[in-house]
Amino acid sequence: MEDKRQQKVKFPIRVKLGLIFSTLIVIVLCVTTYMVSTLVRNDERIKAEETNHTINGRTAVVVQTKLEAVENASKSYLEVLSLSSQKSWSALFDAFCAENPDTVFLWSPAAGAQVSSSFAQNHANTDTLIGNWLSENKTEAMLEVLSSQTESIYNVSSLFNSPVLCIAFPYGLEGEEICLAGFSANDLVETMTTGSYNTSFLLDESGNVLIHSDIDKAINGENFSVLTVVQEAFNGGTQNVQLLGADENDENCFFAFYKLDAYGIYAVTKESEALVFETINRTTYRIILISIAAWLLSIILIRYFSKTITHPVETLVGASQDIQEGNFILNIKPKSKDELGLLTESFVKMGKGLAERERLKTTFSKFTNKTIAERAMNGELNLGGENRKATIFFSDIRSFTAISEKLKPQEVVEFLNDYMTRMVECVNKTGGVVDKYIGDAIMCVWGAPESAGSPAGDALCCVMSALMMRSALIRFNQSRDGSDKQPILHIGCGINTGDVIAGQIGSSERMEYTVIGDAVNLASRTEALNKPFHTDILITENTYKLIKKYVIVEEMPSVHVKGKSEPVKIFAVVNRIGAPGPKTMAEVRKLLKVDAPDLSGVNTDEEEKKYKIN
Repeated sequence: MEDKRQQKVKFPIRVKLGLIFSTLIVIVLCVTTYMVSTLVRNDERIKAEETNHTINGRTAVVVQTKLEAVENASKSYLEVLSLSSQKSWSALFDAFCAENPDTVFLWSPAAGAQVSSSFAQNHANTDTLIGNWLSENKTEAMLEVLSSQTESIYNVSSLFNSPVLCIAFPYGLEGEEICLAGFSANDLVETMTTGSYNTSFLLDESGNVLIHSDIDKAINGENFSVLTVVQEAFNGGTQNVQLLGADENDENCFFAFYKLDAYGIYAVTKESEALVFETINRTTYRIILISIAAWLLSIILIRYFSKTITHPVETLVGASQDIQEGNFILNIKPKSKDELGLLTESFVKMGKGLAERERLKTTFSKFTNKTIAERAMNGELNLGGENRKATIFFSDIRSFTAISEKLKPQEVVEFLNDYMTRMVECVNKTGGVVDKYIGDAIMCVWGAPESAGSPAGDALCCVMSALMMRSALIRFNQSRDGSDKQPILHIGCGINTGDVIAGQIGSSERMEYTVIGDAVNLASRTEALNKPFHTDILITENTYKLIKKYVIVEEMPSVHVKGKSEPVKIFAVVNRIGAPGPKTMAEVRKLLKVDAPDLSGVNTDEEEKKYKIN
C-alpha cells in the first residue's frame, strides 16, 4: 500500500522544499544579516508570545486550583458542620482554619459569619469590617449565585489593605444554599510576580482588578474595562486569546487572556512589545538599506513557491475546523498530486467515516442509554455480566389500560412519549440508567454500569429521582383537563437495593444491557403495592437502611416474598429531610389527590403472583 501511494505522488514535497531551500541558500550568502535580523525578530516575537501564553496558562491553572481548593474545602467543612451540634461549630472552624491557613472568613445561612482568629489578630476591626461588607453585599451575591448556579468572585482587599478575595458558591444536593468564603490571596500575588518582563493579574467580567503583582492596583480596585484590548478579549467569546494592544500606561504590549468560565474571571498576562524588540529594532535599522534588494527578490521567490504548500495547508486547516464543529462532509478537492493532495483525499474520506460514526452513535443512543451507547461504540461492552450492588426502580401508570382504551393509538403514543420524556429526564439528572420500557412501565438502575460512588449514594440518587418524578408529574397533570383525551395520571414507583448480575445479556449477535436477580423481582413487587397502599413511592427495608438519615418515610404493612422466611418491610417515601413540601403521608395523598386506604383490609401477599418477574 505504501509503494502504491508513493507512485501517485509525482511531485513530492521534499523536491519542492529542495528547490526552495537551494534558492534561499544563494540569497542567504548575500544577505545573511538581513535574514538573521528577520528570523531573529520573528523568533523573538514567537518566543515572547509562547512565554506569555505559557505563563498565562500556568497562572490560570494556579488560580483555578486555588479557587477550587477553597471551594471544595469549604463545602467539606459545611457538610461536617451540618452533621455536628452547634456547640462544636467554633472548634470545627478553628480546626478548619488550622488546615486552611489562608482562610479569612466563612459565611453560611446556618452558621452565619465565622472569622479566622489568626487573621483577626493581624488586622484591626476584622469582625466589624467583614460584618459591614456582608451586610452590603451578601444579598446581592446570594441572588447572583442562586440565579446562575455558578460561582462569583469579589475583591475585598481594600478592607484589610491586603490581597483578600471572597468566593460565593452554591452547595447542597440541588445547590439551594449559598456560602461566601473569604481567603488571603498572598500566594496568588506571588504567582503573578514572575520576576521577568511579564506581568500577570486577574480581572472580573467588569474589568475590575482582583489580584495584581502591583498590590496597590488590587487594593485600590482599579478598573481596566476602558482598555481596548480588554474590551476585545471580553467580547471575543473565546476562552483563550492573545492580543496586541495598549495597557493602562498607553504602552503597546502582548496580552494573553484565559477565561476561567466556572468563576467568571480572566487571568491576564502582558509583556512589553518595546522590550521584546528593543535589540532587534536597533539592528534592523542599521541593515535595512543593504537588505532591501535581497528582500524583494526573496519575497518573489517565496511567494511563488509557498502558494503550492500554504494554500492546501490553509484548506486543510479550515477542513479540520469544520470537523471540530461537527461538519463532517467536506467540500474540498485536491489541487495537486503530491503528499498534500493525498492528505486532502484522506481528510475527505475521514470526514465521511466520522459522519457515519456520528450518525450511528446518535441513532444508537436513542434506543439505549447514552453511557452504554458510548461504551458499545468504543468496544468496551462484552458478552457476560458482573456482580453489582445496585438500586432498581420500577414505575407504572395506574389504570393505564382503562386510559388507553379511550384514546386512539396515535394519541396513546403521543401522551406516553411526553410522559416518558419528563420521567427519563429525572433519571438522567440523577445518574440513573433506563434499563427498559415495559409498555407504560419504566425500569431503571442506579449503580450499574456506573455508580455514584457507593450503594448509599446510588440509593439516594434513585429516591431523589422518584421525588423529582412526583413534582414533574404534578406539573404534567396541571396542563391536563382530566377529560378522556387528557386524563390525570397517577403512578407508582417501587425501589429496592440489592445484589444483581449486570451486563450484556443475549447472544453474540444481539445483546441487551440489563440487570437480573431477586433484587429486581422485589423492586417490581414493591411497585405493585402502591395501588393497595394508595402511595406513589415505596422503598424496601434494604434501601431505607442506606438512606434513612436523608428521607422522611412512613412504614407500610410488610410483604411476604417467595424464598424469604421473614416478611419484607416496606416504607412509603414522604419527602427529603429539610426540603419544602409534605411532611406526612397524609399530606402526600392530599397533594396527589388520592384517598387514604384502609390498610387493615390490604392483603400484601395477594399481588405477588401477578407482578413477580421470572
